[in-house]
Amino acid sequence: MRRVLIALSAAAALIGCGQLQDILDPSGDSDSVKIGFIVSGERDEYVNGAQLAAAEINQNGGLLGRRVELTVQTRLDTAEAAVEAAARMIREEGVVALIGPNRSAHAAPAGELAQRYRVPMIATTATNPNVTNAGGFVFMAAFTDAFQGGAMAQFARETLNIGSAAVITRRGDLYTEGVSEFFADHFRALGGEIAAHAFHEPDALDFTEPLNAVAAAKPDALFIAGFIDDIARVTQQAREMQIQNAQGEPTVFLGADSWDNEKLFNDENAEIEGSYFSGHFSADTDEPSARAFVEAYEAAYGEKPIGGVAVSYDAVKLLAEAVERAGSFDPVKIRDQIAAAENYMGGTIIARYNENRHPTKSAVVFTIRGGEKAFLKQINP
Repeated sequence: MRRVLIALSAAAALIGCGQLQDILDPSGDSDSVKIGFIVSGERDEYVNGAQLAAAEINQNGGLLGRRVELTVQTRLDTAEAAVEAAARMIREEGVVALIGPNRSAHAAPAGELAQRYRVPMIATTATNPNVTNAGGFVFMAAFTDAFQGGAMAQFARETLNIGSAAVITRRGDLYTEGVSEFFADHFRALGGEIAAHAFHEPDALDFTEPLNAVAAAKPDALFIAGFIDDIARVTQQAREMQIQNAQGEPTVFLGADSWDNEKLFNDENAEIEGSYFSGHFSADTDEPSARAFVEAYEAAYGEKPIGGVAVSYDAVKLLAEAVERAGSFDPVKIRDQIAAAENYMGGTIIARYNENRHPTKSAVVFTIRGGEKAFLKQINP
């Protein structure tokens, strides 16, 4: 677990790689406004998106004339740790809002805490619809698994002409169980057959048993709902077993946004070439506001942003816009203005929020070619 306090001073519109550290001021400011940023797992790059957003806010005069200071906690491995971090930020740091966490199983209980303290919270890449069940102070910056699962089912049926699919799911996680269920339900509704649905334990290393069930079903596609290590091992062992469809062709692998991680693409054991997965954002977009974000991010960090970075950036910017419209740091007024957001345009676009505080927004579909992800298409709600 790594805890850092990040305070961002005024920065140029495009912050060069060498300039970024110059605008970090760990000394704090008695007149600053603090925002909590929580990251679960090894997703440290998500902090970069939040940093860039805060720098841009400060360059434009801060929030209601006060400099933004991010209180950041990363590498949280359990839901209990995420809730503990959120509690500390609220009780000790006095944050006006929470951004994150990025895992659904962590965001849901953190949201219960935020609701209890009446502190606005915008989860980042947490996608299970239940994340916002705690109440009106909890929002999502990402699309829901209901939309993502449906988007991948639609892509499989209409673009890939997949007739039968199997599903393999990491057991006991809100995200993995949810997204696989939504994919399966939508796939059936579109006329496809779910030939098998197998589960594995979170600490599994050998996937022979669930993969035997998949192999016996001879599906055209296999939807893998897991995290990076799961995906790498499942795909490696599935290819070693030479899992095929009824026509003797290799079964196609499908996935969701958890696949969007350089660690997976760089894993020599993962057999993911030719696979397809959904994501939040493509750095190859032509949309003007997204292009501006990509260019600013590349200037600051020297690399292209991934989906979780874009969503983290957007969550901070979305909060800032709500504060400005509210003209106040009153949590109820901020909550009301987040709920009223329309046509937010940043790294991604949020058209509006529904009554469950889920955003209306698009998903993108990637394939993997030559070990790298390649944008294929955008799927709109």
